[in-house]
Order: sequence, then structure tokens, then C-alpha cells
Amino acid sequence: MNIKLLVSLLAGVTFTVSLTGCAIAPGPYLDTDRLDQTASPESVAQASVKYHVQPIDVTYFETHPRMGEATLASVCPLTCLTKDTRKLYAYHIGVNDQISVTVWDHPEFSSAGISASTGAAGVPPLPSATPGGTTASGGAASGATGSSGGTSGPEAGGVTVRVANDGTIFFPRVGRVQAVGKTAQELQESLTKGLSKTIRNPQLDVRISGFYSKQVQVTGDLKQPSSQPITDVPLSVIDAINRSGGANPDADLQNVGITRDGHRYAVDVAALLDRGDIQQNVLLQDDDIIDVPDRTKSRVFVLGELAKPQTVPMNRGHLTLADALANANSIDPRSADPRMIYVIRGSDQQFAKGGMLKTSATTSADGSMAPAARPLDLSVYKLDMTQVDALMLMTQFDLHPRDVVYVQVASAARFNRVLEQISPTIQTLFYTIQTTR
Repeated sequence: MNIKLLVSLLAGVTFTVSLTGCAIAPGPYLDTDRLDQTASPESVAQASVKYHVQPIDVTYFETHPRMGEATLASVCPLTCLTKDTRKLYAYHIGVNDQISVTVWDHPEFSSAGISASTGAAGVPPLPSATPGGTTASGGAASGATGSSGGTSGPEAGGVTVRVANDGTIFFPRVGRVQAVGKTAQELQESLTKGLSKTIRNPQLDVRISGFYSKQVQVTGDLKQPSSQPITDVPLSVIDAINRSGGANPDADLQNVGITRDGHRYAVDVAALLDRGDIQQNVLLQDDDIIDVPDRTKSRVFVLGELAKPQTVPMNRGHLTLADALANANSIDPRSADPRMIYVIRGSDQQFAKGGMLKTSATTSADGSMAPAARPLDLSVYKLDMTQVDALMLMTQFDLHPRDVVYVQVASAARFNRVLEQISPTIQTLFYTIQTTR
């Protein structure tokens, strides 16, 4: 058989197979006949955008301080717990809170005195306490509580009441008193004023013995997610996390969220633990939701010519370029170009909630608003590992969450891969020619 004819036939078969969609070829295949791959004008404009490459060298670190060496002081996103705010903190009574009231030198204002069917001489009968914690007259008085000395029982001389749904409490000889929204001291002044009508110079001790009206929810990557009550002791975000058993090892303490009034505020608890930054110790309020995420979003993508391309999680928001490459078992010495190691970083400001890309709106011909394409706000950095100082510089270059580290392939490796792709075809032609001789 003529060799030229055989080669022509083989080429024709190959062309025919390609036209039939490689129906007999092994491996996955997607039919693109139903896909419109025409480039839009926005795509063409985007393809013409050029991005400046910043070399990672000594001059870079002169203008870019490291993340842990920021010169600007941090700003508290909400009210933070400091020495000043601790002094000004005051708990305000809410519905279902338990109030303990002690009237000194008046034993009739005790569980024993209130339980008596009649009062002492000159003292009108007082309502008796029922096992359910309410008084016979519909009040909220309950059993006795301990005095300031910490004891309990009838000899303690205290009355315990619970704030009703209407925000009031019932106290003998005073009646209903508004309690919600007041501090313990303000309630004490109101009760003192009421008792002054029947008792000369009454001395009262009012304290909150049960905190049931205000609480926060602590969820996320914690050992014991729970709800924490708001008490007369200020509750901060670090207190809430510690009372929930602490964070798990894979928790992202750099992006702890505090949801208040439908808005989520990010708090860097890692900075509080690592550097003692009190501007991150937020003072919690009623109905706050604290969520501690895992490190799913705080990760870096290491791709390209590496021994093990992978995603690398950040440790408390910190990861250097050297750490990322070391976790990927370094670059591939057979195919990587050590002079072209890129770090591609996007701006979080151009992404809306849920990770969707923000676009500006333009008015179309029919008057409707249509999204307008705009170039991505990208920063590109390049490291040359062939330089003697590059090995030290890569240990100082801090990565940001969702950075992409890409190691370029060497030109010789790309040429060898092309040869690997066409070698089976060349061998097939060679052996075919040899068998026809």
C-alpha cells in the first residue's frame, strides 16, 4: 500500500472522528452545539484590562507594614468593655427578673411575717405567700431569700418578688411599683418613698437575685454553644465565648460576628487574645447573637506547579507565603518556574453579601436599569525565588483570606507537555508505516 495514501486515510479518519463529536473516544465529553460561546462586548472589554504587578522585594515592605504591625489604632465596632465603660455600666430590671428586698428592723417584712395571718400590733395583715410564688392578693411575692450575709430562711428577713408582665412588682404597704427599666438603686428609692408613709426612716436593701429577662445567644464553632444571661456584671464577647467552653481548634476567632438589630458586626477576637486589643472586646446587650465561624472563609488557594495543590486554612487570620508553599510541599522542581510565583488578591469591597460581585448600574435604551461591567479590583504580586533574599521575604509576606497563590509553569515543561500529547499520534503513524513496508 502506498505510504502517502495510508497517511491520508489516517488523517481523514481522525478528522471524521473529530467531526462526529468523538463519539468513540474514551473519557468525558461535553457537546457544545447547544452553547452560545459568542464573546459579549463586556467580555472583550474585560479581556483588555491590564493589571499592575507589584514585585515582592525590599521596597515593598518599606511601604506595606505587616498585618501585626499596623500603625493605625483599631476601632471598636460597638461599645467595648473598658475601665470607663465598666464604671458606667448599670443593669436595668426587666420582666421576670427576681427581686430580693430586705427591710431592716422590721421582721414583719419577711417570709414568716408575710405568712402570718395577722400582723403585729398596729400593723395591718399582710398577704400570705402561696407555694406557687404568688401572693393571695395576686402579688408576685415569693419565699424568703438570703440576706446580705448569704443565709436563707425566715430569719434572713427578706422578701423575694418577681417582676410581672406589666413591668411592676407588688410589695406590702406600698402596692404595685413600676420596676422595669429601673436599676436596683432606683427601685430602692421608690420603695423607700412608699414605705415612708407608714414607717419612719425605713432602711431597705434591694438587689436582683435572679436574671431572667435578658440573654444573648452564643453559637458557632464552640465546645458548648449556649445562651448566656445578662446580669449586673458586664458581659463581653470574650466572656460569652469562655462560658460556652471556649472555641474549637478550627474556629476563626478573627471574624467573630455579633448580630444586633439585624446587622452583623465583625469582631477580631484573635487580636484581643494575641495583642490585648481591648477595642475588640464588645460589651454585649440583650438579644445579641454571637456566632463563631470556622476557617472555611479564612483560607488561601495554592495552585499551579506544586507538589500538592490545595487550600490552606489560616491560623487566627495569619498565614505567610512561605507557610502556604510549605503546606503544599513546595513547588514542583520538574515543572515550576521559581521566578514567577504570583499572589492574586481581590478587594472585599466589590463583593456583596453572599459573595456576589457588585456591579454598577446603567440606563439602557428602553429606560431600564442594567448592570454595567467593570474591571475587577485585583492586586497582583510576584516573587522571584531565584534571588538570595527571596527566601526570607516570603516569610514576611502576609496573605489575606481567599488569596490565590499561583506558581507558573516553566516554558520547557510546557514544550515537553506538547510533545507528550502528540507523541502517541506520531508513534501510531510510525508503526503504521513500518507495518506496511
